[in-house]
Amino acid sequence: ETTIMLTPSPGVKPEFLATVEPVSMTGSRQQFSLPFEVVLDGYTREPWSSGAVTHNSEDTNGWKSGYLLSTDGRNRLPGFLKYLRDRKKACLAKFNDSTASTKAIVVVPFDPPPIPPEQLPVGTDRAQLLYVMYLPDDRVLSKGKQPEATDPNKQLHIEQQKQKEKQQRMEQQQKIQREQQLLLRQKQMTQQRNTTQSTSTKKGFGGGILGNLLGAQQKTQNHLDVVRSKRRNTDLAPDLTSGAAGAITSFREKVAADLEKFKSDNGTFVTKVSISLASLVNSVPIEEREKVTMDVFKYIVYEQVEEVGMDKWIAAKEPTDFIDEIVVAVYKEGHAPADVLEDLNKADLPEELKGLSRHMADTQSKSAQRKDKRSSEVIMRQNAVGEDNVVVLNTNKRDRRTLEQIQKDIREGEAKKSRFD
Repeated sequence: ETTIMLTPSPGVKPEFLATVEPVSMTGSRQQFSLPFEVVLDGYTREPWSSGAVTHNSEDTNGWKSGYLLSTDGRNRLPGFLKYLRDRKKACLAKFNDSTASTKAIVVVPFDPPPIPPEQLPVGTDRAQLLYVMYLPDDRVLSKGKQPEATDPNKQLHIEQQKQKEKQQRMEQQQKIQREQQLLLRQKQMTQQRNTTQSTSTKKGFGGGILGNLLGAQQKTQNHLDVVRSKRRNTDLAPDLTSGAAGAITSFREKVAADLEKFKSDNGTFVTKVSISLASLVNSVPIEEREKVTMDVFKYIVYEQVEEVGMDKWIAAKEPTDFIDEIVVAVYKEGHAPADVLEDLNKADLPEELKGLSRHMADTQSKSAQRKDKRSSEVIMRQNAVGEDNVVVLNTNKRDRRTLEQIQKDIREGEAKKSRFD
């Protein structure tokens, strides 16, 4: 029997996992022996740790495999194997081989091969079986030997890929060298041209202020000829898919599609178009948001209503409590309410007519007030006739002028009278 210990994590004392013994399979015999105690303290995902690889006694790499049966009755192997399957990694242990001076390795793969039922002894519980792979000398792995055979086609593909990558690197290096040579040649030509121009300038013009001025002018002109400024392409059409233009275009298309759908629905006579300024300018850069205002979107709505409705529909803004959100109601021909039509007619009057109508209303109101006052005075006088104890007030008003104003009025009246005399 062999006791298998498991280290949960590095630096932790190993814990008991299971007590196992080899299973005598029908038609085969055990090819390896394990020590009294084996400590599983490592994990790996290397290809050689997979149970899908066939290891037999004729394997030139020295791998052997077999089944071990748990005899302790604690039923810990199923949970351990599920842990390996969920993480797709194998557990391994290394120990000194008793038959040689090498370090052997035992691997518990996460994907063991199917258990052949015809080779199992009668009454064996499959849940308590543990498939292990045994390698007497772990130096085989360090030499780079793999348990599976190498595919010739795959190796050829790898070589071709390496040759292709090498050729691409060489072409890239050659391209970089050609670009560097071209830049160096251009730099040399520019330096030579500048040297020639400076020499010709010194020879063509004499000394003094005028000669220096003419030489500097020609040198500047030569530099402008050599180094041309980048021409700005102003012929390109503006981008209508991003920024403020993109927001306006997408909103116009959405409103047009909604109105076309409203036009095709013969059973609907009223629709509403909502305008939320915050959501419409959300994707517009900050420096362009001054171009997309609420008035712009309102104009787009009214414009689309006129185009789709062919000047027969009526659009009216509904009252709202928010500044950046409005709702525009659109009515088909003959279905607009009376109050909406009245508001539209009032809005269509010019300012002169609006002022005239207000003046006429004020005049009529004042004349009605005067008429009511006169009629009330007449009724009051009629009621006062025949009554001795009734005194009518406010018929003879008190003279509230000052003495100076009275004397002044008298003198003016006498002057006017003397002129007529």
